Amino acid sequence: MNVSITEKTAETHTVPQIRRVGWEALLVVLLAGLGLWNLAGPGMWWDEGWTLSVARTWAERGFYGRLLDGQLAPPGLEAAITVTGPVALSFRLFGIGVWQGRLVGVAALAFVLGLMYILAHRLYNRRIAIGTVAVLFLTPMHPQLHPLLMARQVLAETPMFVYLLLGYLFLLFALERHRGWVVLAALCWGIGIATKVQALPFWAVSLLLPLGVALLQRQWRVVGVLAAGAVGAFGIAQLVALLKGLLLAGHTFAPAPLVGLYDVTAVVLTSFNRLVALRMILLLALPTVFALLYAVWRVWRARFTEYCADPAGAVLRLALLGLVGSWLLWYALLSVGVPRYLYPATFFGSIFVAAMLHDLTDGFQLGATLGRAGAVLRGRFSWRALGIWCMLLALPLMILITGFTLNRYYFNNTNTSAQQTVAWLETTALPNARIETYESELHFLLNHPYHYPPDQLHIDLNHRSLMHEQVTIDYDPLAADPDYLIVGQFARENQLYAPVIAAGAFRSVQQFGDYTIYARVR
Repeated sequence: MNVSITEKTAETHTVPQIRRVGWEALLVVLLAGLGLWNLAGPGMWWDEGWTLSVARTWAERGFYGRLLDGQLAPPGLEAAITVTGPVALSFRLFGIGVWQGRLVGVAALAFVLGLMYILAHRLYNRRIAIGTVAVLFLTPMHPQLHPLLMARQVLAETPMFVYLLLGYLFLLFALERHRGWVVLAALCWGIGIATKVQALPFWAVSLLLPLGVALLQRQWRVVGVLAAGAVGAFGIAQLVALLKGLLLAGHTFAPAPLVGLYDVTAVVLTSFNRLVALRMILLLALPTVFALLYAVWRVWRARFTEYCADPAGAVLRLALLGLVGSWLLWYALLSVGVPRYLYPATFFGSIFVAAMLHDLTDGFQLGATLGRAGAVLRGRFSWRALGIWCMLLALPLMILITGFTLNRYYFNNTNTSAQQTVAWLETTALPNARIETYESELHFLLNHPYHYPPDQLHIDLNHRSLMHEQVTIDYDPLAADPDYLIVGQFARENQLYAPVIAAGAFRSVQQFGDYTIYARVR
């Protein structure tokens, strides 16, 4: 059997070997410290505003929910309690603030980078492990695909990565050492899919794929471990929901149900969004696609015989292939097409991208790489040489664009307009003045009573903004009798308040960055 230089089918892997890369993983983890720089500088996202609002209310009032007109209100669009809880704890320890909320994501990034390094080292070798981290930091051209930038937002992706990767690591231990490790694998997976339910179907595929192969190979120990991990994880996810109910009993309200959420996020069949998703893949994820195809070809060429020599490594490789492949397929065929939904696939796929580059370059050797590329100029064509030329043309451009992205969104990204807006209101508006705004990041900062539309309106706005459908928005901003209206990027792009402003019910009195403050015309 021909084995590529990235496959280690004859080598025995043990837990001590993983421990020996600990110091290198520690250096990788230190890269996460870059996330601490100017942590409060980048402007807050609309999505993270809801989580910050609930976390502040929980930390200050012991109530898991939001405020509406100064009164306690149900939770709604925030991240799962496994994200909101650590943010609330950070608020209790370090005070209420932007950097305190974002600190949780940066801490999670440290674990994520270390785990990615360890798993890549275990699957392949030290060079590919380093290459994986390099791919993660140097090639994601879009800000919503870069782990350093995404971790600096109060979002669920990075914590979810921690739990899933820990689950895969414990799966290795269960296959290599003692089956009892599968209990920890199930625990982490269960918390992971509870942290972001979006991951559930792709994680399930990641276990079903190696489970099916193990059945064909009659690897009954592997079948038992995978089945136990899958069943246990589903049970843990249900237990998380049960414990949440017990923990918050008497300290929360039931959230209002959202009708049609999956129609604008999970199963979108409009031609417009299919073209958007295809364009995003062609622009941002082609290396992941090619690396995935290459990895599948290597597995097929080996005819799964690596199960005999290294069943644990084979299981993990197939699991990650199933995870990345199913996520990419869903993104291409069913997602709404926003770049953020592509992020998990490119993140986990970075291991395969690094492995493909390693094979193309004979272990990242510049001389051998240039020699093979030069052979094409001498009339000696090969598919490998073609791949090298594609890499030589695309990789520098990707690194350059990523550098521009980091320069804009990391090095030169300080936007305090939200804080300035709130500070102006605190010094100008009367204490009981009511504020109408759908900019959720302001809710977290405001001390005045504020009002916002019901969560169901978000679904209607997604039909308008993400799917370009003509949807009538049935919402009256004057019903709450606000004294001020604040319009930021989210409401402006969705034209939420455009009719009432055009009718002359408000007049502009101040502006800070993207935020325009309107006073009520009485």
